[in-house]
Amino acid sequence: KLMQKMNDLRTPALVVYKHKVEANCERMLKLAKDHGVTLKPHFKTTKCLEVAIMQTGGTKCGMEVSTLVEADLLAENGFENVIYAYPISPHKTPKCAELSEKMKSFVVFVDNVAALKALEQWKLKDNKNWQVLVEEVVKCGNVTFSGLYSHCGHSYKCKNAEEIKEVGKMATNKMLTLVDELKKQGITCPSYGIGSTPSCSKPAPEMSKLTEWHPGNYVLYDLMQVKIGSCEIDDIASFVLTRVIGHYTKGEDVFLIIDCGWTAISLHGVKDSEETSGYGLIVDHPELKLAHMSQEHGIVKSKDSTKPLDLSRYPVDSFLRIYPYHSCATCAMHPVFYVADQNDNIIDHWRPVKGW
Repeated sequence: KLMQKMNDLRTPALVVYKHKVEANCERMLKLAKDHGVTLKPHFKTTKCLEVAIMQTGGTKCGMEVSTLVEADLLAENGFENVIYAYPISPHKTPKCAELSEKMKSFVVFVDNVAALKALEQWKLKDNKNWQVLVEEVVKCGNVTFSGLYSHCGHSYKCKNAEEIKEVGKMATNKMLTLVDELKKQGITCPSYGIGSTPSCSKPAPEMSKLTEWHPGNYVLYDLMQVKIGSCEIDDIASFVLTRVIGHYTKGEDVFLIIDCGWTAISLHGVKDSEETSGYGLIVDHPELKLAHMSQEHGIVKSKDSTKPLDLSRYPVDSFLRIYPYHSCATCAMHPVFYVADQNDNIIDHWRPVKGW
């Protein structure tokens, strides 16, 4: 039985606003369509079936996964054209073979000859060939070269939208140069795309020359994406709900204890945001900083060390909401996502697939 109100939840709890996830997914689908490219989004942020359906606009076609259990979930629920966006190793070949035989298209990554040879030795049923995205093109039986992929991960070092676009432009031009070089050698490249939420959220015009985009984090966004210019703070679709469980004063040091530790939000972010929000941003409380984390509790202090907290403003058992610095890491900490509407009613439970 679903709980009716958010404040009835046992904390810490990961809350996801469905309307924001829908808006983020629709925006990315439109961006890809407007640029004339195919969107093949990454599943790894939420690993929830309900979100994958939104990411594909309901088509259940064209997704990327980072683990084989993610691929299993999609295959069992009628998804086609799935990319295993992780360099395949020989010991995973049998499972990949099973998935290749289940789906119309299951593409694997290869970045070394040993992995390629392992695929060559494993024959698929019904005369199917392995479909491979490969960095080093090698003539190999039993394998079909499907294209090129680049994550464009250095976009995460950007500081604004213009820098993001410049990274996207450079990554695209490098990809197109490689495609042209392959063509000169008589090798056709059916697909070529770049990923990363920053580059796809703020696409350079040149990215319309690609065939595919592969973002993932955009479904929820987070403080890191806000910081580098990928999105606005209101685009963040998830937060950790936590309760104040204690007040403490040690000399001039006044702080709160909350029931959100690193097992509920992760340890990402403190190095990049220590002077502002610590491990996350406490929503609607610009005066607060999530300063320290233990396994099952966090310490909240005044952001301004010259202004001690007025503890009466944060009663024991009152609620705080924390935007995560990195939503992928925070999602990985939770077995269930509590789905809320715009009125803070809990309307669904989403359960991410776990494991590898």
